[in-house]
Amino acid sequence: MSNQRILDKIKKLMALANSGNPHEAANAMRKAQALMKEYQLSQSDVELSSIAKYGAKMANKSIKQPKWSLMLTTVICRAFGVEAYASYDIFGGASCNFIGLSTNVEIAAYCYTVLARQLLKARREYATSLNKRLKASTKTTRSDLFCEGWVRGVYQQVTDLSPNEKERELIRLFKEQKIPNLETGKVREANGTSRDNGAIAEGYKAGRQVRLNAGVSGSEQLKIGSH
Repeated sequence: MSNQRILDKIKKLMALANSGNPHEAANAMRKAQALMKEYQLSQSDVELSSIAKYGAKMANKSIKQPKWSLMLTTVICRAFGVEAYASYDIFGGASCNFIGLSTNVEIAAYCYTVLARQLLKARREYATSLNKRLKASTKTTRSDLFCEGWVRGVYQQVTDLSPNEKERELIRLFKEQKIPNLETGKVREANGTSRDNGAIAEGYKAGRQVRLNAGVSGSEQLKIGSH
């Protein structure tokens, strides 16, 4: 039996240990404790198994991430009560990895992927609409600002789902044990002028058209589409 299957079995037994039937609860707790002793698992090990990591292809694979890319990640983290970090492989690929409750990270990665795809499509369409006489650097700046506005527009429709103190501690322990050498990355600012500010407004307007429908019972599920 794999370690994860053992942990899952222990968690199910512990859930039964909270049942209203005293005999059933006591029996479940004895079985859970016996399994923990047999496989040398602590209460912390069992609790930590509820935390998982799930990755998605990053919207931008630069080592120095543009501000809009980090903003998009932040929106997802706030919507699902998770944390995230970027990782890079030797082939030039980049992943956005979400850490949190196992029930949240997969849907967080899925929604990130869908939103990233929509954002990049909107960026391409906006860039195409710009005056062809503009310098390439100006087009990049305005496209970046458009993306920032787009993410702000999307965020206006999101309700934050903050992890509680216990979840934050488990996430901290997970990072400490699984990915101890995380470093703070650098951000690339768009650095536009007043002439470029219209790009933010256009992006915001486009982002507001994205539909995000929140779930219920504390489980934040986003159904993503656009008008």
